[in-house]
Amino acid sequence: MAAADEANAARLAAEAAAKAASDATAAKAATDAAAAAAKAKQDLENSGMAAAASFGISQALLAAHPELVAVYNMFKAGNTAGATEALYQTAYYKNSSSTVKAREKQKLEQPAVYEDSLQKYKIAARQRLVSTGIKIDIAAFDLLAADAYAKGMDDNQFDQAILVSGKITGFGGNILGDTTSLKYYANSFGVDKYLDANYWAQKQKDLFAGTITSDDIQKEIRDKASSAFPGYADQINNGVTIDSIASAYKGAMANILERDADSITYDDPRLRAALQYVTPDGKPSTKPLWQFEKELRSSPEWQYTNNARNTIDSLSLKVMQDWGIM
Repeated sequence: MAAADEANAARLAAEAAAKAASDATAAKAATDAAAAAAKAKQDLENSGMAAAASFGISQALLAAHPELVAVYNMFKAGNTAGATEALYQTAYYKNSSSTVKAREKQKLEQPAVYEDSLQKYKIAARQRLVSTGIKIDIAAFDLLAADAYAKGMDDNQFDQAILVSGKITGFGGNILGDTTSLKYYANSFGVDKYLDANYWAQKQKDLFAGTITSDDIQKEIRDKASSAFPGYADQINNGVTIDSIASAYKGAMANILERDADSITYDDPRLRAALQYVTPDGKPSTKPLWQFEKELRSSPEWQYTNNARNTIDSLSLKVMQDWGIM
């Protein structure tokens, strides 16, 4: 009886041991399976986040663009295809260039690096604008430059943004030099009185914007001169200045009326009338110099000149000689 009890106890012990071993194996298997599942999930998440990162999407970007949260979660879940398709439908993807995306990401994740790059951009832009002659308040420039950099503008786009900002206070440098030369050019064609400050302010802006050249403005000036002095249109269109054309008339006025030639401007009514001469049948033409000189000697101003006195004295002498008085 005792032997039977011992055998039974041994059997029970063996069964318990076997069960414990089986339970341990099952527990280990379950643990291993859970670990494998967790690793697989983490690997999937890492893979999805890597895919998101390849499109520039990170946690830092989600606060600025809430529409990307759902896209990011799809990437994390391993639904790369679905996430990519959803990304292509977002305003962020459709409306931002690669440069803008890269700079925004850098600003959010590496603010110090972004600020350094921005300052370099401002320095280069300021040097370029100074060389062209733009005058603008520093604070206004800094705001415009920061916006231009963030939006990925090129130099031409930045220049246009400055132009329409209303912040330009004046022009110097190349633009001022070109404008000054063009004003002299307009004066040489006798039309500076028609070109007011508003005209030149607009031309300075157009030169800066690159929508017009100095040659274009010179042609405008010649066209206006051709209209003002139609009798000389062909010469003007060939580049002959009104200064050159008017020199004979000015010389006559200086000689006959004893005036300083440099003081005679195109506002003088006699000179302007000569340059805008119209024949009796109403056609623009060139006034003969002899006719112009005759008109000058008929003017009240001439009688008070030494020319007039000498002419009268000479005539009086001749009359007296003809009469035999002298």
